[in-house]
Amino acid sequence: MKTNSTKDLIPASDYTPPEGDDPMAKSGYFEGDIVEDLIGRNAIRDRRSMWPDGVVPYTISPYFSTRDRRVIAAAFQEYERHTCIRFVSRTNEYDYVHISPGYGCSSLVGRNKGVQTVSLGDGCVYVGVVIHELMHAVGFWHEQSRADRDDYVEVQWNNIQEGMAYNFAKYTLKKIQHLDEPYDYESVMHYNEYAFARSQYQPTIRPLESGATIGQRRGFSQTDIRKINKLYSCETRTTKTTAAPVAQCADNDKNCGIWAGQGECKKNPEWMLVNCKMSCEQCGSLVSICRNQNTKCETWAKKGHCTHFASYMEEFCRKACQLC
Repeated sequence: MKTNSTKDLIPASDYTPPEGDDPMAKSGYFEGDIVEDLIGRNAIRDRRSMWPDGVVPYTISPYFSTRDRRVIAAAFQEYERHTCIRFVSRTNEYDYVHISPGYGCSSLVGRNKGVQTVSLGDGCVYVGVVIHELMHAVGFWHEQSRADRDDYVEVQWNNIQEGMAYNFAKYTLKKIQHLDEPYDYESVMHYNEYAFARSQYQPTIRPLESGATIGQRRGFSQTDIRKINKLYSCETRTTKTTAAPVAQCADNDKNCGIWAGQGECKKNPEWMLVNCKMSCEQCGSLVSICRNQNTKCETWAKKGHCTHFASYMEEFCRKACQLC
């Protein structure tokens, strides 16, 4: 089977949202797309909030389209190319990420206890946006949260939407760490100039360096890559490929997700179902687990939501809907 690079197979239009559209600013969470929890860090300091050995177990909702799964696989591949972070199909790990087509784009910061959702809703499934949300999940906050941000950008407080000023908080070095890296206008984690703007004709955050641009969602900057590799001590490891253990049910080739998106699981099952078990959905997934993922599942089921909101309930309230 011919090996192709991700960029040969993913259209350029799938890498970044339309110009001027930053879906992370529409999620309604703290700092736009962060589920409020470990507030106050640019990069996490507590090693208990890091993923051991840089391995992030994950499950993925079956409700993503083929195109969406291909984009998510491409984002995983960018982490594999540039860092020692590895996203591996979950087997029985207690702490893991569940990637779901929820409301907006959002993620917790760092590793939290049990299952934590990375939401990739409408307008979120672009390679650069997925990289951004996964960078939250591995332990990073927004670039403009840095202690030194006022030396590099000017926040236009009078143009920020009412009630949204908290999204522009900055933190002292008692709460965050910069990993000895300079402020990065090019970071995939930086807001764009018009985030939460009252008037789209005026910026809310303006670079002080002439000619600098902010808010790109193409993918990692070089500083983003260095920071991830520093946080996870990637350079001290023998090889990147030894960072992740072999999962009991996983892909044996980095292109499995791409090939699966092209229909190879059905066209070439003898090879694909053995070597690309995860991408061909041969692994046990969250859908097969008999449990409720929301404390309100039983109440919703009694109100008839299993019928009226079947897609959501089938994924998150299987036990309450007696689907298992």
